[in-house]
Amino acid sequence: MPTGEKELLQKSARGDAAAFGEIVRRYQYPVYVTALQIVKDPAAAQDAAQETFISAFASLKDLRSIDTFPSWLRKIARNKALALRKAQVRLAPLEDAGVLQSPAETSETEKKEERIEADAFEGEVRRVVASLSESLRFPLLLCYLDGVPTAEAARFLGISDGAVRKRLHDGKKKLQERVVRMAEKSFQEYRLPRDFASRCICGCRRARQAKGK
Repeated sequence: MPTGEKELLQKSARGDAAAFGEIVRRYQYPVYVTALQIVKDPAAAQDAAQETFISAFASLKDLRSIDTFPSWLRKIARNKALALRKAQVRLAPLEDAGVLQSPAETSETEKKEERIEADAFEGEVRRVVASLSESLRFPLLLCYLDGVPTAEAARFLGISDGAVRKRLHDGKKKLQERVVRMAEKSFQEYRLPRDFASRCICGCRRARQAKGK
Protein backbone atom coordinates (compact mmCIF):
# COMPACT_ATOMS: atom_id res chain seq x y z
CA MET A 1 0.00 0.00 0.00
CA PRO A 2 1.38 3.46 -0.90
CA THR A 3 2.73 5.46 2.06
CA GLY A 4 0.48 8.41 1.23
CA GLU A 5 -2.58 6.20 1.39
CA LYS A 6 -1.54 4.82 4.76
CA GLU A 7 -1.30 8.35 6.11
CA LEU A 8 -4.76 9.16 4.78
CA LEU A 9 -6.18 6.05 6.43
CA GLN A 10 -4.47 6.85 9.72
CA LYS A 11 -5.97 10.34 9.66
CA SER A 12 -9.34 8.90 8.68
CA ALA A 13 -9.21 6.48 11.62
CA ARG A 14 -8.78 9.52 13.89
CA GLY A 15 -11.96 11.03 12.43
CA ASP A 16 -10.51 13.23 9.67
CA ALA A 17 -13.41 13.38 7.19
CA ALA A 18 -11.40 15.35 4.62
CA ALA A 19 -8.73 12.64 4.53
CA PHE A 20 -11.40 9.98 4.20
CA GLY A 21 -12.90 11.95 1.31
CA GLU A 22 -9.70 11.29 -0.63
CA ILE A 23 -9.98 7.59 0.22
CA VAL A 24 -13.55 7.62 -1.10
CA ARG A 25 -12.39 9.17 -4.38
CA ARG A 26 -9.74 6.49 -4.78
CA TYR A 27 -12.02 3.56 -4.03
CA GLN A 28 -15.46 4.76 -5.15
CA TYR A 29 -15.51 2.88 -8.45
CA PRO A 30 -14.13 -0.44 -7.14
CA VAL A 31 -16.76 -0.33 -4.38
CA TYR A 32 -19.52 0.75 -6.76
CA VAL A 33 -18.73 -1.98 -9.30
CA THR A 34 -18.58 -4.59 -6.52
CA ALA A 35 -22.09 -3.57 -5.49
CA LEU A 36 -23.34 -3.29 -9.06
CA GLN A 37 -22.38 -6.89 -9.81
CA ILE A 38 -24.67 -7.98 -6.98
CA VAL A 39 -27.68 -5.65 -7.12
CA LYS A 40 -27.65 -5.16 -10.94
CA ASP A 41 -29.04 -1.64 -10.66
CA PRO A 42 -27.01 1.61 -10.83
CA ALA A 43 -29.11 3.55 -8.29
CA ALA A 44 -29.16 0.67 -5.81
CA ALA A 45 -25.41 0.16 -6.29
CA GLN A 46 -24.81 3.83 -5.47
CA ASP A 47 -26.83 3.44 -2.27
CA ALA A 48 -24.86 0.34 -1.30
CA ALA A 49 -21.56 2.07 -2.07
CA GLN A 50 -22.48 5.10 0.03
CA GLU A 51 -23.53 2.87 2.93
CA THR A 52 -20.22 1.03 2.55
CA PHE A 53 -18.15 4.17 3.00
CA ILE A 54 -20.26 5.44 5.89
CA SER A 55 -19.84 2.10 7.66
CA ALA A 56 -16.12 1.99 6.86
CA PHE A 57 -15.53 5.48 8.25
CA ALA A 58 -17.29 4.57 11.49
CA SER A 59 -15.38 1.30 11.89
CA LEU A 60 -11.96 2.23 10.53
CA LYS A 61 -10.52 2.81 14.01
CA ASP A 62 -11.18 -0.87 14.78
CA LEU A 63 -9.28 -2.17 11.73
CA ARG A 64 -6.29 -4.10 13.05
CA SER A 65 -4.04 -3.66 10.01
CA ILE A 66 -4.34 -0.77 7.57
CA ASP A 67 -2.71 -2.95 4.91
CA THR A 68 -5.87 -5.07 4.81
CA PHE A 69 -8.07 -2.03 4.09
CA PRO A 70 -8.84 -2.88 0.41
CA SER A 71 -10.03 -6.43 1.16
CA TRP A 72 -11.85 -5.22 4.29
CA LEU A 73 -13.63 -2.52 2.29
CA ARG A 74 -14.55 -5.01 -0.44
CA LYS A 75 -16.09 -7.31 2.18
CA ILE A 76 -18.18 -4.45 3.57
CA ALA A 77 -19.32 -3.55 0.04
CA ARG A 78 -20.37 -7.13 -0.68
CA ASN A 79 -22.28 -7.39 2.59
CA LYS A 80 -24.08 -4.08 2.03
CA ALA A 81 -25.00 -5.06 -1.52
CA LEU A 82 -26.18 -8.53 -0.49
CA ALA A 83 -28.32 -7.03 2.28
CA LEU A 84 -29.82 -4.57 -0.18
CA ARG A 85 -30.53 -7.33 -2.69
CA LYS A 86 -32.28 -9.38 -0.02
CA ALA A 87 -34.41 -6.37 0.84
CA GLN A 88 -35.27 -5.87 -2.83
CA VAL A 89 -36.35 -9.49 -3.21
CA ARG A 90 -38.35 -9.38 0.03
CA LEU A 91 -40.22 -6.21 -0.90
CA ALA A 92 -40.65 -6.68 -4.64
CA PRO A 93 -44.36 -7.41 -5.35
CA LEU A 94 -45.52 -9.93 -7.90
CA GLU A 95 -47.05 -8.42 -10.99
CA ASP A 96 -50.76 -7.65 -10.43
CA ALA A 97 -50.65 -9.15 -6.95
CA GLY A 98 -49.90 -8.03 -3.43
CA VAL A 99 -47.61 -10.94 -2.54
CA LEU A 100 -43.86 -11.31 -2.61
CA GLN A 101 -41.83 -12.95 -5.35
CA SER A 102 -40.20 -16.27 -4.61
CA PRO A 103 -36.46 -16.65 -5.33
CA ALA A 104 -37.31 -18.78 -8.39
CA GLU A 105 -39.66 -16.12 -9.76
CA THR A 106 -37.12 -13.39 -9.06
CA SER A 107 -34.48 -15.40 -10.92
CA GLU A 108 -36.84 -15.85 -13.87
CA THR A 109 -37.57 -12.10 -13.91
CA GLU A 110 -33.85 -11.34 -13.93
CA LYS A 111 -33.31 -13.79 -16.79
CA LYS A 112 -36.13 -12.17 -18.76
CA GLU A 113 -34.62 -8.71 -18.22
CA GLU A 114 -31.21 -10.00 -19.32
CA ARG A 115 -32.75 -11.46 -22.50
CA ILE A 116 -34.45 -8.15 -23.26
CA GLU A 117 -31.16 -6.29 -22.78
CA ALA A 118 -29.32 -8.81 -24.96
CA ASP A 119 -31.95 -8.53 -27.71
CA ALA A 120 -31.73 -4.73 -27.57
CA PHE A 121 -27.94 -4.86 -27.86
CA GLU A 122 -28.11 -7.28 -30.79
CA GLY A 123 -30.58 -4.95 -32.48
CA GLU A 124 -28.15 -2.06 -32.05
CA VAL A 125 -25.33 -4.16 -33.53
CA ARG A 126 -27.50 -5.04 -36.54
CA ARG A 127 -28.19 -1.34 -37.09
CA VAL A 128 -24.47 -0.62 -36.92
CA VAL A 129 -23.80 -3.34 -39.51
CA ALA A 130 -26.53 -1.92 -41.74
CA SER A 131 -24.90 1.51 -41.55
CA LEU A 132 -21.66 0.23 -43.13
CA SER A 133 -21.07 0.77 -46.83
CA GLU A 134 -22.19 -2.12 -49.05
CA SER A 135 -18.60 -2.89 -50.05
CA LEU A 136 -17.77 -3.57 -46.40
CA ARG A 137 -21.12 -4.92 -45.22
CA PHE A 138 -21.53 -7.59 -47.91
CA PRO A 139 -18.24 -9.43 -47.23
CA LEU A 140 -18.96 -9.36 -43.48
CA LEU A 141 -22.39 -10.90 -43.96
CA LEU A 142 -21.12 -13.47 -46.44
CA CYS A 143 -18.13 -14.64 -44.44
CA TYR A 144 -19.35 -14.27 -40.84
CA LEU A 145 -23.10 -14.68 -41.06
CA ASP A 146 -23.25 -17.29 -43.82
CA GLY A 147 -19.80 -18.82 -43.19
CA VAL A 148 -18.68 -18.50 -46.80
CA PRO A 149 -14.89 -18.96 -47.24
CA THR A 150 -13.06 -15.84 -48.40
CA ALA A 151 -12.05 -17.53 -51.66
CA GLU A 152 -15.67 -18.27 -52.54
CA ALA A 153 -16.73 -14.78 -51.49
CA ALA A 154 -14.03 -13.38 -53.76
CA ARG A 155 -15.32 -15.38 -56.72
CA PHE A 156 -18.89 -14.33 -55.98
CA LEU A 157 -17.98 -10.64 -55.72
CA GLY A 158 -15.59 -10.72 -58.67
CA ILE A 159 -12.63 -9.46 -56.65
CA SER A 160 -9.42 -11.04 -55.36
CA ASP A 161 -9.17 -13.06 -52.16
CA GLY A 162 -6.83 -10.37 -50.80
CA ALA A 163 -9.42 -7.69 -51.50
CA VAL A 164 -12.06 -9.65 -49.58
CA ARG A 165 -9.71 -10.04 -46.61
CA LYS A 166 -8.92 -6.31 -46.72
CA ARG A 167 -12.63 -5.43 -46.72
CA LEU A 168 -13.24 -7.83 -43.85
CA HIS A 169 -10.44 -6.19 -41.88
CA ASP A 170 -11.73 -2.68 -42.60
CA GLY A 171 -15.33 -3.69 -41.90
CA LYS A 172 -14.45 -5.28 -38.56
CA LYS A 173 -12.44 -2.23 -37.56
CA LYS A 174 -15.31 0.15 -38.31
CA LEU A 175 -17.76 -2.20 -36.62
CA GLN A 176 -15.60 -2.39 -33.50
CA GLU A 177 -15.21 1.39 -33.35
CA ARG A 178 -18.96 1.97 -33.61
CA VAL A 179 -19.87 -0.77 -31.15
CA VAL A 180 -17.33 0.61 -28.67
CA ARG A 181 -18.82 4.10 -29.04
CA MET A 182 -22.28 2.62 -28.57
CA ALA A 183 -21.13 0.77 -25.45
CA GLU A 184 -19.44 3.88 -24.06
CA LYS A 185 -22.68 5.80 -24.52
CA SER A 186 -24.71 3.11 -22.77
CA PHE A 187 -22.18 2.99 -19.92
CA GLN A 188 -22.86 6.64 -19.07
CA GLU A 189 -25.87 5.63 -16.98
CA TYR A 190 -23.53 3.57 -14.80
CA ARG A 191 -21.19 6.45 -13.98
CA LEU A 192 -21.18 7.80 -10.46
CA PRO A 193 -22.28 11.42 -10.00
CA ARG A 194 -19.41 13.88 -9.63
CA ASP A 195 -20.41 14.74 -6.09
CA PHE A 196 -20.57 11.10 -4.94
CA ALA A 197 -17.55 11.43 -2.63
CA SER A 198 -18.98 14.62 -1.12
CA ARG A 199 -22.28 12.85 -0.46
CA CYS A 200 -20.45 10.03 1.28
CA ILE A 201 -18.52 12.43 3.49
CA CYS A 202 -21.73 14.29 4.41
CA GLY A 203 -23.25 10.94 5.33
CA CYS A 204 -20.18 10.04 7.42
CA ARG A 205 -20.37 13.34 9.30
CA ARG A 206 -24.11 12.99 9.95
CA ALA A 207 -23.61 9.45 11.21
CA ARG A 208 -20.82 10.56 13.54
CA GLN A 209 -22.90 13.48 14.87
CA ALA A 210 -25.89 11.20 15.45
CA LYS A 211 -23.70 8.73 17.31
CA GLY A 212 -22.28 11.51 19.49
CA LYS A 213 -25.71 12.64 20.65
